[in-house]
Amino acid sequence: MVAGVTSFERVTAAIQGKPVDRVPVIPQITYTTAQITGVGLVEALNSPEKTAEALLSGWRQIGYDAVYAGWESSFNLLAEAMGCTMRYPEGDVPQVIEQIVKGPDDLDKVSVPDPFATGRLPVHMKTVELIKREVGDEAPIFSYVPGPFTLAGQLCSASKLMTSTLRDPQFVHDLTEITSAASVRYAEANVEVGVDVIVVSDPTASLSLISPRMFDTFAAPRIKEVLDAAAQKGAVISLHVCGQTTPILDLMCDTGAQILEVDHLVDLSEAKEKAGHRVCLQGNINPADPLFKGTPEAVDQAAKQCLAQAASGGRFILSSGCEIPPLAPIANIEAMVQAAQKYGGYD
Repeated sequence: MVAGVTSFERVTAAIQGKPVDRVPVIPQITYTTAQITGVGLVEALNSPEKTAEALLSGWRQIGYDAVYAGWESSFNLLAEAMGCTMRYPEGDVPQVIEQIVKGPDDLDKVSVPDPFATGRLPVHMKTVELIKREVGDEAPIFSYVPGPFTLAGQLCSASKLMTSTLRDPQFVHDLTEITSAASVRYAEANVEVGVDVIVVSDPTASLSLISPRMFDTFAAPRIKEVLDAAAQKGAVISLHVCGQTTPILDLMCDTGAQILEVDHLVDLSEAKEKAGHRVCLQGNINPADPLFKGTPEAVDQAAKQCLAQAASGGRFILSSGCEIPPLAPIANIEAMVQAAQKYGGYD
């Protein structure tokens, strides 16, 4: 047992494969913290102070080892800043309702936004600054950056993107060149204001939607561009792809990511065997059940199983498999943290 270990030191040790006192626990939690301060989801979209207050309250009250900075999905923020029209339903996450790109002729309409001046991107930057001011070096700040393939699907629609991979691959390459530049600039800006871990999240690159060959052709090279840029700015780099990713774990490692966030569909034992010597794995309690629908006791057992599958030898962070739903019970998040404390020690 190592006394006086900070969360920052605990997470750093996990990434480096150096066991400290216990496995770090970092639920993928943003909107869910609204319950703690009572702020409305839409109410906070233009208030970095209210967003930061909720996120910090979750970190303080529940006691996890890092803060995911940002309230709104980075896909929506960048898509809006790049010209898409949004809908803001109360009690739910914003959604793109009209794309800016209908086809190749519209590519000249899209430009790389300035994270400090365009749309509501400055709200996010200020949120990070406020959180960094509070946590300092006690805990790392994580922040999602959209994978270029997913952002492309926001700008032209996911269905258009999917059909274009077969019918007009050059359009996909041209569009992702733009979205990669936007994600790179957004990632760099996040690091500039205090983010420690850049998480490139590319759910549209899931094997539920594209094949491993398409992932390697269209998604992976652009992901690597964003991760490389963030690493050059001094950030730890992480990759999240939703769904079943076991067949592409090697390709995901090849992007240079130091952390792989793996969804609940992935067998952690298999992921540990295939990739645990190359990267730190993070996951993978099902965010729907037990974290949203289940009980603290069910969360405790799910966390215990994850730890048994992947904690040995370090290079593991206990987490949810994906972002936790806004109305998930806080008691369930607390159960995840308590499980790491009970079962996550190193022999």
